[in-house]
Amino acid sequence: MFKGSEYAYYAMYLVGFAIMMVVNLKTCKKYDLKKTITVIITLITYVAGVSGAMIMGDAYTALTANFDAGGSSVAIFGAVVFTPIFMTVAALILSQPWRKVMDMLAPGIFIILACAKFGCFMAGCCPGRECSFGVYNPKLELTVFPSQLFESITMAFVVAFCFWYAFKNKKCMSGSVYPVTAAVYSVTRFCWEFMRYYKYEELRHLVLGMTFWQFWCVVVIILSVLWIALLKSEGLVELETRYYSFTDAKYQIIADKFEKFKHRNDKNIVHHKKKKKK
Repeated sequence: MFKGSEYAYYAMYLVGFAIMMVVNLKTCKKYDLKKTITVIITLITYVAGVSGAMIMGDAYTALTANFDAGGSSVAIFGAVVFTPIFMTVAALILSQPWRKVMDMLAPGIFIILACAKFGCFMAGCCPGRECSFGVYNPKLELTVFPSQLFESITMAFVVAFCFWYAFKNKKCMSGSVYPVTAAVYSVTRFCWEFMRYYKYEELRHLVLGMTFWQFWCVVVIILSVLWIALLKSEGLVELETRYYSFTDAKYQIIADKFEKFKHRNDKNIVHHKKKKKK
């Protein structure tokens, strides 16, 4: 919320990404992932997160087109919603254990979100309600509650919870780290939305009596519960096992054909050498 800090938001994305890369390289052994593939997956995650944020930002802008809502082209909540989808596809294409990949990525994804929210505070976007004891926002020319700063601090606790759940909780199921953390984050984000500044009161009741972001918080919580239920019923585990059994068999057929193709002239070469020896 300082003059000349318009680029802080994007700079904090990069800071969060750098921290995520270090964390992933430090924890990849726990998930039996090689460092090379970890670097590739982390890079894809960053692109997926930014893409998801842009999709969500565009959706919000389109939905609030009738209001002077000041919609952003980037909304970090989109990273929470779309990153699992993109990274599931990426993990399957790369033939990596999908559940372990998502467990490894979970802390870093929310670290980026925490950094991005601090960037919001620096840039003055997504401000809190007008109040007498807050921080002056030059864009609104109002003194507002620094909800972005407090949300960033809350996110730090969410990240700490994520690490505890992943590494200290003995009941942690493989593949459950991301949905559990996403649900906890969504609860905190739902609450902080009550402190957010909206130019029009109608925007507080935009979707089913909730703000756009509160609606997505509820969606993420529901999806997280379903995710955990599928893990407990071993439905996701069975699907994953079937997929990798299919791909392993397919790759083995391709590898066998390649080996046959590579050695297709071996008999002729051996026969020619014997004939020449005589």
